[in-house]
Amino acid sequence: MTLPYPGYSWSFNHHMGRVSSREVFALLEAAYRFRQYPNYRVLVNQALVSDGVFTANIRADSGQVDAWRDYQQILPDLGLIYSTRYIRQPQLTSIGLMYIDGTIGYSELFSTQVLAYQYPNGHKTDLSTAVKGELSQAGITIPPNRTELDVNSGILIKPGVLILQILVQLHLQGYPPTLDTRECLLALVPTIRNRNWQEAYTRLLQVRQSGDTSGADQRRLRDIQEWFQFLGQSDFASKQGNSISLSPTVLADIDQLQAILDFHSDPATFWIPQTSIERENALSWYGFFGSPIIESQWVTPDNLRSQEYLSENYPDHELLDEIDSPTVTVEVSEINLRPFLPNIPEVAESNPNVNVENIVQGRTRLRDKTRQHQELVARLAAILTELSYNVSDDPNSVDLLAEKNGLETIFEVKTANSNLKCIT
Repeated sequence: MTLPYPGYSWSFNHHMGRVSSREVFALLEAAYRFRQYPNYRVLVNQALVSDGVFTANIRADSGQVDAWRDYQQILPDLGLIYSTRYIRQPQLTSIGLMYIDGTIGYSELFSTQVLAYQYPNGHKTDLSTAVKGELSQAGITIPPNRTELDVNSGILIKPGVLILQILVQLHLQGYPPTLDTRECLLALVPTIRNRNWQEAYTRLLQVRQSGDTSGADQRRLRDIQEWFQFLGQSDFASKQGNSISLSPTVLADIDQLQAILDFHSDPATFWIPQTSIERENALSWYGFFGSPIIESQWVTPDNLRSQEYLSENYPDHELLDEIDSPTVTVEVSEINLRPFLPNIPEVAESNPNVNVENIVQGRTRLRDKTRQHQELVARLAAILTELSYNVSDDPNSVDLLAEKNGLETIFEVKTANSNLKCIT
């Protein structure tokens, strides 16, 4: 097995095998609710434990509750928040906001992000001591970060797309659409670009013919297992032990899956780092990975949206959305209010060259929900203005602040079954 460089792997480390849709929702919702408080970690931990989502999990080193420390890495791994390594306070991305707003489901979230996650990226930037040692032993100059190393090695790969493409090809050739971790490591990981997937498929057949998988590095098998966990949370695949298979959902519409795999294999859909400065690359990566365009998103077919599916994929927002303010005293960051100006998003035309009609239709209905929210805010502001209120807003804190005769009222607008809901 010839790797792009010594020590190369599909590093992807998180707790996905140990969390549920409700737990991811709770982490993200708490991060959003306390994002402006300097002591947000304490408040998040209190909320997670008091809501019964996580156990107290007292840490031996500090004696404090710290579920956030143990699980928060899931959020930047999925592009739901910017890494606190680069932005100290939690800052949600567009897709993170979509999830807690109920405009994207859990498996749809994973399906969308498993298609988009790529190498190089601005998230997995650290070079481990082991990788540095292998590079040094091979006489390769050690670059400052993983992103630069991947770029210099010509890597442009979306592992999830490659795995799914190989499973599709197995199905089309009459084989069971199943792959195990050792086969994936030996046959798929050496692939540098998605357009070279046929080479990976040929290697897979050779590995199966020889029956020898002893060359699989145990250290890198963990990364493949994590990728299988990632895929197993999506609509595309089912994970059983060390194997992964195409799900009945996509087997029933293999052409639709192939269409979106073709879309994501196009180099034009990749993020390309524009600078050698790590922080700038990281912020650019989270902006890209956290704000997928409509054409790149996956929507579960309507005929599969049973009540059970909805219950599993859309946690009960009402239980988590309206929680009383924390009982502890907190120091609130400054609210940057501005005179209110209606900001209703335009409905742009979809890319006519992308043959993924149901994806565009599905995300259009979600975009309409955002548009509806903005329209409701604008209508409320107009009514308040007619009643002689001074109206202002701050997109990072409040939808509307209305002031009249020295009395201030905060309005938070939610769309729920087409009704206007205000929390004052």
